[in-house]
Amino acid sequence: MKRFLIFLILLFLTRSASAEVFYTLEDFKNIFLKEIKDRLSWIQGSLYLEKIKIEPENSQILKEIPYKVNFLSGPKIGSNVCILEFEKGEYKEKVKIWGYVEAKVAVLVLKNSVINKAVITEQDLTIEFKPFSRLPQDVILDKNLVIGKQVKMSLKPGTVLRYSHIERPMIIKRNQIVEIVAKGENFIVRTKGIALQEGKEGEKIKVKNLSSKKIIWGKVISSDEVEVSL
Repeated sequence: MKRFLIFLILLFLTRSASAEVFYTLEDFKNIFLKEIKDRLSWIQGSLYLEKIKIEPENSQILKEIPYKVNFLSGPKIGSNVCILEFEKGEYKEKVKIWGYVEAKVAVLVLKNSVINKAVITEQDLTIEFKPFSRLPQDVILDKNLVIGKQVKMSLKPGTVLRYSHIERPMIIKRNQIVEIVAKGENFIVRTKGIALQEGKEGEKIKVKNLSSKKIIWGKVISSDEVEVSL
């Protein structure tokens, strides 16, 4: 009985020592994920592994042996393969790791329904975390690029906002009275006009000078101003 107990103790100590001395599957997993995170540090989200496969599974490589990491292609969200090359003196061994990497990123989601041509406010938005690989390419991650924009269609609550959903709003309406601003090197001239077209900020529209009755082109610079070039 004593011999059996001694055997069990020695077996336990041997296995504990092995776990400390040799790389384990968990070690390989951690190395792989760390290398992915270092190379994808630009992603504003939490990276994690959905699947992983390590070959061979029964490698016994001492932790004192250094390794090099080689990815078969650039690390990315999705499927990745890397080779760990262990080399010390005449000792050489390779471990192949395949892993499917995912990231959860904060995206802008509509909290309320919005109708076509409505302008989005901060109260319409909430943040949710979604898997990066399942998001559309034109997903919007910065709320400052959304607030104040006009939607091109009616959208339901829970919609992940995309650039294809929004556009700059029309800030000048057709037949609206506007101020025509003409700037020179040392002067500014202002006069009243009427917008002959609707326009977004930065767009050029036709306006009619109410004094001279001339029709000219001007750039929309605010909700009631159009700038003309001299």
